[in-house]
Amino acid sequence: MTTSYRGPAVVVAGDEEYPVEADLRVHQEGGGLKSWDGSLHSDPSVDLWAVEDAVLLMPDGREGKIIMVGGTVGSGDQDIQGSGPAPF
Repeated sequence: MTTSYRGPAVVVAGDEEYPVEADLRVHQEGGGLKSWDGSLHSDPSVDLWAVEDAVLLMPDGREGKIIMVGGTVGSGDQDIQGSGPAPF
């Protein structure tokens, strides 16, 4: 299993799609539990904070649910937390 990904992806929310550059990583806790998170960079005019029920779509078609957890509106940079298995 790959433990990191850096490259293009798309944030999908409803009928909207937002191209992003993703920097993602998997973390494994001592008991074997895994989580994934990372950061996204998009056009600064896109407000990803307003996106609800977001899914991160990878170039190979795999996807994972995400929530926005940090970043500055208008910067184009967003921190995310993944839910479920990592899509990379």
